Amino acid sequence: MRHILLYSPTVLPRQVLAGEMRALGVADEICEPDGFDAALDEMKREKFSALIFDEPTADQRAVLAQNKGGIPLFYLLSSPVEAPEALVYQKPFRLPVLLTAVIAAAARFEQSDDSAVTIGLWKFSPAAKTLTFEAQEIRLTEKESALLDYLFHKSPVDRETLLRDIWGYGEGISTHTLETHIYRLRQKLENTGWTFTVGGNDGYKLVY
Repeated sequence: MRHILLYSPTVLPRQVLAGEMRALGVADEICEPDGFDAALDEMKREKFSALIFDEPTADQRAVLAQNKGGIPLFYLLSSPVEAPEALVYQKPFRLPVLLTAVIAAAARFEQSDDSAVTIGLWKFSPAAKTLTFEAQEIRLTEKESALLDYLFHKSPVDRETLLRDIWGYGEGISTHTLETHIYRLRQKLENTGWTFTVGGNDGYKLVY
């Protein structure tokens, strides 16, 4: 699941750019924190595929250089600056050029070891579709990996949302696809200490 953080000190430019990115399907989810400190907090809590900062100050750029964790970082700036930690786009720039670069950088990151996350004692690599702990390895199918990644970032999630976002099914579709994948994934996770819970309207939740 492609998750991108977009921060701007002014609301309108952020909303416009986020709207374009959503309309073009650049990301599955776009996080729009209200302040720089909130953006840093989100970076600690979430695993993003790319970070976009509009008009960061020199002090903010110094902080980002130390905290980006290998994630592709983009600066949108009115004046040219030396920023080896980021890809700098000086205004005015062509939006398609920026978005193409964001998509390419995010895709490369998602295929790298840096995109892996630690859940409990296990390392989950969505790109490799594996769970590893010491000498143990659990291999996942593409849909199992996508399901686990989605629930790690967004649980609890209702059935209809999972069917729509992972399988592309519309409302009213009758299928046992999700239940079948949950059952098989539960079997693979038996020795990890993780499981899924389903409770009424709360939807599916990853517990570890």
